[in-house]
Amino acid sequence: MKVRALVISVVVMLLLASTGWAISLVEAEWLKANLDDKNIRIVDVSNKADAYGKGHIPGAVQVKRYLDLGNTNTVPPTLYPTKEQFEHLMSRLGIEKDTTVVAYDDTYSLFASRLLVIMELYGHDTNKLKLLNGGSVRWKAMNYPMNADSVSVKASQYKVDKMRSELLVTWSDIYRDVVNGAKKDVLLVDVRPAAEYTAKNIRSIRGGYIPKAVNVTGADANKKEDQTFKTKDEIRKMFEEKGVTGDKPIYSYCHSGDRAAHGYVVMKHILGFKNVKFYDGGWAEWASIVSLPADGQVWLWEAPKEEKK
Repeated sequence: MKVRALVISVVVMLLLASTGWAISLVEAEWLKANLDDKNIRIVDVSNKADAYGKGHIPGAVQVKRYLDLGNTNTVPPTLYPTKEQFEHLMSRLGIEKDTTVVAYDDTYSLFASRLLVIMELYGHDTNKLKLLNGGSVRWKAMNYPMNADSVSVKASQYKVDKMRSELLVTWSDIYRDVVNGAKKDVLLVDVRPAAEYTAKNIRSIRGGYIPKAVNVTGADANKKEDQTFKTKDEIRKMFEEKGVTGDKPIYSYCHSGDRAAHGYVVMKHILGFKNVKFYDGGWAEWASIVSLPADGQVWLWEAPKEEKK
């Protein structure tokens, strides 16, 4: 009987491990059918702050990417918010510990992913974190209702119990583990567009990439026409072609933490890679610390100037 009980316990644990701790995709059809669910908080994280007032999914509250999802008290301000800043945001949005959050945006789920990953970082139950597949782009394509009215909610008193700091890496972690080779099995994945990786598009004092990083443009996991995610097999192939597989520890980075969060969601929660971390400082921070090395480096003033027509 003891052996049988042990076997049953192990099976239950495996089932929980396979389904737990996962940010999941939800479809527009599902959200439309659940718009009146009081346990769901819909959050609009559109790229431009004025997009919300022009139309949003009914009942959605607004999060401003460049004000609410960064630490405006530090440099670069694109770093993820502090615990206190996060608690203030969650409280303002009326989110409780048991609230199911459905996030969406209008830009390949980059900014909605940032919100959900920050929530995961600060310990919100990931089974209650949902990403709207295709965001407002597919929602509009389905001719579902939009509302331009501001939504007010009752504030909560959200408090973080425990931060999951093991998900986050810093520039010093990357320098030690990857550049200096302290952890030779770690794979550094640059999920920026190829033009940024190759310094054809320079958005900092210098262009290029962190040494040893491989480039897989994370947004290529989404279809261009409606911004929904491609199939798992298509996405997996995209990463495997660059040698990115789930049997390796992975550090994800981009320019300023948005694409890194999206890449994290894709690799960890869609593909099921077990060991994925993210660097929120990204190239914006790394490039500004000019003593740090860079491959393919091009200083901003050295970049070819576009000819005036």
